[in-house]
Amino acid sequence: MSLALGFFVPPVPPEQFIKMALRAEEVGYDFITCDDHMIYPFGAPFGEEDQEYGIHEAWTAMTYLAGATSKISVSHMVLVPTFRGPGLLAKMGATLDLFSGGRMDLTVGAGWFEREFKAFNFPWEDHKGRLEREREAVQIIRALWTEPRVSFEGKYYRLENAEVTPKPLQKPTPPIWIGGDSKPSMELAAELGDGWLVHGHQPDEIDRMFQGIRPMLGDRVEGFGLGAAAFVIMGSDPDAATRKMRQMISPEVWERFQMAGIKHELNNRISGNPQQCLERIKAYEKVGMTRLILIFLDPEDAEWFSQEVLPELGRD
Repeated sequence: MSLALGFFVPPVPPEQFIKMALRAEEVGYDFITCDDHMIYPFGAPFGEEDQEYGIHEAWTAMTYLAGATSKISVSHMVLVPTFRGPGLLAKMGATLDLFSGGRMDLTVGAGWFEREFKAFNFPWEDHKGRLEREREAVQIIRALWTEPRVSFEGKYYRLENAEVTPKPLQKPTPPIWIGGDSKPSMELAAELGDGWLVHGHQPDEIDRMFQGIRPMLGDRVEGFGLGAAAFVIMGSDPDAATRKMRQMISPEVWERFQMAGIKHELNNRISGNPQQCLERIKAYEKVGMTRLILIFLDPEDAEWFSQEVLPELGRD
């Protein structure tokens, strides 16, 4: 499997959101993705403390982008089934896959931002409980996409003779990716997913993680997707890029990044000039990565990257 490149569309006003997605399609990205949150955990945009924009509802936003584009696939990073329920999500996914001509990937995760769950009265369990709930959701979605009628009796969900008709366009189903770095997330991906998505690791770490899941896959190993998301900040060299990042990100937003537990992800960013960024991506590809989501901390870097890195990756 070749490396598919994804462009992360940040939470910005609609005109800019749409413009970014259209540009991603134009320059050759394979898919676009966005966050799924009810409340944005990180506050104002980088360096703009007076602009508390918030975040769009992820499914609605990406559905609009599917209609505004013609080639690029749409996904999320990552979608939380608890926010919608697996039955409704299966119906939504089948509909979007049909209307987009088979350009929908479903990427799900258990959710981590406790405040948004409690603010909207969604059930909040410990990590083990959230993973169990996610597991049931994935079982239900896959069954509704493949079986005429589904009855299900679980700890968290119950269905009786439920059906999703018409079925999705992609057969047997649209790809289902499981997001999360933990061992239980890895095991869930191996059991029920078509791919596993992690976030913010060096190539050697990624290699060890992928080596951990491969023995669980059996004869599915060849077609199974292995992906990661990575922050990107560009400069004349990694030190210059770091200085730029520190200038861009306000102290308040930086503190929220730390509170969210993504210091590791920021420290393992793709950083430096175009050649250094290219070398990191090639290193990911070498360890077997099949999907890479790029999260540009500076939106202007996205254009620099498209001009000098994407052509070296066969995109034009």
